[in-house]
Amino acid sequence: MRSLRARVFLTVAVVLAVATALSGLLSRRATLVEERQMQFGRLRPGPDLAALSATIQEAFVLGGWPQVRGVLLSHAGDAGRLLAVDAGGRPAGASDTELAAADVPRATADGGLTVVSRSAGTVARLEFAGVPVLPVRDAGGREAGRVYVLPPGEGPAPHLVQPLVPAWLVTTIGTALVALLVTFALSGRILRPVSNLTDAARRMREGNLDVRVVPEGDDEIARLARAFNDMAERLAQTERLKRQMVGDIAHELRSPVTNLRCGLESIQDGLAVADAARIDALHGDTLLLQRLIGDLQDLALAESGGLTLHLDAVDVAAIAHRAIGDEPPRASLHVDAGAAVVRADAVRLEQMLRNLLTNARRHTPPDGAIALRAERRGPFVRLSVTDTGCGIAPEHLPHVFDRFYRVDGSRDRSTGGAGLGLAIVRRFAEAHGGAASASSDGPGRGATFAIDLPAA
Repeated sequence: MRSLRARVFLTVAVVLAVATALSGLLSRRATLVEERQMQFGRLRPGPDLAALSATIQEAFVLGGWPQVRGVLLSHAGDAGRLLAVDAGGRPAGASDTELAAADVPRATADGGLTVVSRSAGTVARLEFAGVPVLPVRDAGGREAGRVYVLPPGEGPAPHLVQPLVPAWLVTTIGTALVALLVTFALSGRILRPVSNLTDAARRMREGNLDVRVVPEGDDEIARLARAFNDMAERLAQTERLKRQMVGDIAHELRSPVTNLRCGLESIQDGLAVADAARIDALHGDTLLLQRLIGDLQDLALAESGGLTLHLDAVDVAAIAHRAIGDEPPRASLHVDAGAAVVRADAVRLEQMLRNLLTNARRHTPPDGAIALRAERRGPFVRLSVTDTGCGIAPEHLPHVFDRFYRVDGSRDRSTGGAGLGLAIVRRFAEAHGGAASASSDGPGRGATFAIDLPAA
């Protein structure tokens, strides 16, 4: 019973079976009471009824109701079924035991009669009108009771051929079978989306990250399908980024490692002299590798949540001056009064500002201008670096903070960087509880990069 469909079907089937059985039993109990309205035309007593009446009267005078019961039993079937009722309306005798055990709620002198009998768990109620009545009188001429002559073959419990399987049981079983078939069909339809999700998950496990399911409706399973599609899209995007990152890292490491290898092999083979210029070039490639590895490590820590921050009240102006340094072109600095202090890690804040300023200098001509500004934005302080450089096209703005992303794909490492600086800025800003953003009016119109950090 590992299948969800089987479990749902079994649960619903048990509930339906119990409900149907109880319904069938209650219906059977309710239908055990049978009411039949029977009307008979008034029958005129003939000579036989007159003789029977005289015999009954004589028996009553001689021996009372016990004597009358013997007469009724001896005339059973001759003139119909006979039922004697005393003056109090109680059965006093009958031509058969079934009538003798019946109750008589109503017995009138004009032939109205109600007979209720119980036999084999069946309650039968018959209503008669115009039944021949034979009065029974005592020795003083007072009416002591009546004898009702019922039509032959009619009685509280007619003789019926009982089927091998009762009708109520057949109805109950048929209802249960129909309910089970409907439940099986509906369970298949309800659980089909779950089966589709299971199949999609299996295909995704096998490596097909492009698999999607089609949501049907807006119920819980449809919402689960949409969540699955979102998850699949995220996984596919993550997988693409991972592959791209591996390729980008390999590309970034290949050039400096190749330079180091070629330089060292040329020195070993005597093709080059290990002079100061050659050593400085090899040292530069080593520093580039170290910086790239450090950036990758910082980015990995920030993305995994393992980055340790020492948050404190930091003087924005002091950190900004250290980040600007003496490298031309120098950036102008303006700090608003309400933005002088932020709650941040001083080392990481300086690293973020250095990355933004380095990016601005890389894309700003020598005669251009760079401005660093700090201003209050509600509970945050916005630190923005604005340049008058080459600008950014609108289609590139959403991706400038992605790792290894370059607006100009033709740029090499010397002019375009490794593509990690802005990604580090965004991750560090988010780790501080803030955010990073970029804006530009278009190519040739400069750009602005900003980080929002909590104010102290």
